[in-house]
Amino acid sequence: MNDHWLETYKSLITLAVESFKFAALANGGAAVALLAYLGNVAAKNGSAMDMRCPMGCFLTGLTACGVSMVFAYLTQLKLLGEIGRTDRPALSHGWFLWLTILLFICSLAAFGVGSWQAVIRFHS
Repeated sequence: MNDHWLETYKSLITLAVESFKFAALANGGAAVALLAYLGNVAAKNGSAMDMRCPMGCFLTGLTACGVSMVFAYLTQLKLLGEIGRTDRPALSHGWFLWLTILLFICSLAAFGVGSWQAVIRFHS
C-alpha cells in the first residue's frame, strides 16, 4: 500500500512539473511570437494592430505561472515541515496548495484570454 502511495505521489509531482512547463511555454511563446509579428510588421513600415491587451494577458499568465511555482515550492517545504508532527500547525500546507492551484488556473486563463484577444484583433 505504501509503495503505491509513493508512486502515485511521484507521478503527481511529475504532472505538476510538466504543467508548469506548459503554462510557461504557452504564455512565454505567445509573447515572443507576438513580438516577432509586431517587429516584422514594423520592419515593413506597416501599421500594426494594437496588441497591448493580448501581450498583457500573456505576461500576466507568465507571472502567475512563476508565482504559482514559488507557492508550489512553499507547499512542499511546509509539507516537509509537517511530516512527523503530532500537533496541527497554525497554517497548514493546504493553504499554499490552493493558492498554487488558483494561480496556475489564472495562468491558463490569461493564456486563453490573450489568445482570444489576439484572434479578435487579427480578424478585425
